[in-house]
Amino acid sequence: MTTPRDVMARLSRSFCLWAIHLYQRHISTHKGFSCAYRVHTGRSSCSALGARAIRRFGVFPGIKMLQDRLHRCGVSHRRYAPPSMRPPSRQRGDCDVGCDLPCDSGCDGPSGKGLSRWCDLADCADACSCDWPQRKNRKKDQDIYIPPKRSVRQLPRDRLR
Repeated sequence: MTTPRDVMARLSRSFCLWAIHLYQRHISTHKGFSCAYRVHTGRSSCSALGARAIRRFGVFPGIKMLQDRLHRCGVSHRRYAPPSMRPPSRQRGDCDVGCDLPCDSGCDGPSGKGLSRWCDLADCADACSCDWPQRKNRKKDQDIYIPPKRSVRQLPRDRLR
């Protein structure tokens, strides 16, 4: 007898697999680049691993495996992609605390002192950028193992045909 929990598990698994299939067929083919982990190691892409993990282990364990792989894919991209020229800081899109606060248009209240001191302090705090949580985690990226590229001898027999 199938329980409602089994039905929901089957439906969520089917939905996740459908979404991955939709991504592989219609989005991934048009985006212009491929999985950095697959390019570097010669193994399956992140979406193929996600579909296989969800099919084999279920939705939640499969998504956890996919998250780990996507993290390693990002690490391999940052590690092995050719360096790109960053745009100037004014064009980069970093958060500028001084510009994001409503201090640019007359902070002074009726007394003349209002928020002007706080605005001056915010203008001095321009060192903030939008990627601060990611920069903190990038220090740990050095410790993550990315396997070397597979040679022809290491490929499974079914991939050689």
